[in-house]
Amino acid sequence: MLYLTVAVTVAIAATALNLLLTFGVIRKLKVHDAKLADRNAVIQEATLPPGTSVPAVSATTVGGGAVSSVRPGSAQLIGFFSVGCGACDDRIPEFVAYQQRTGVAAVAVVVAGADDSGPYVARLSPHVDVVVEPERGPLATVFAVTSFPALCLVDAQGVVVAGGNAFPELPEFVPA
Repeated sequence: MLYLTVAVTVAIAATALNLLLTFGVIRKLKVHDAKLADRNAVIQEATLPPGTSVPAVSATTVGGGAVSSVRPGSAQLIGFFSVGCGACDDRIPEFVAYQQRTGVAAVAVVVAGADDSGPYVARLSPHVDVVVEPERGPLATVFAVTSFPALCLVDAQGVVVAGGNAFPELPEFVPA
């Protein structure tokens, strides 16, 4: 009879411990889900806010051409992509599709070391001008980039129309 009492007591203790551990795991999963939801959230302040005038800064493309943060007489879309950023991989086809759909001039800024930028440059350069710069480079600084990917639509007068890290924030812009 003593063995039965000990066995039942051990079983009850093991069940209680299992229940406590399960509640702990559930609590941790809720925190994890909240962090994932925040990671996928749209960050509207990824670049300069709408209505801000963009200072003119020049850069050299990987093809040797010159681009500027402001394109007088023409609107442009500036996209900032960081090598190793999963969301950036997803946004590159959307960036190219938006440019082709709207016809707006586009510049892609790949933030990486010169050796790391190859895959992004290969995907973007057939469609848009591509600039490679280090983190906190001149273009990223002018556009006050806070997260990647970052998108900024600038009108012909050099004023930010829209920005964010996803295309729902950008209007279906048709250049004049």
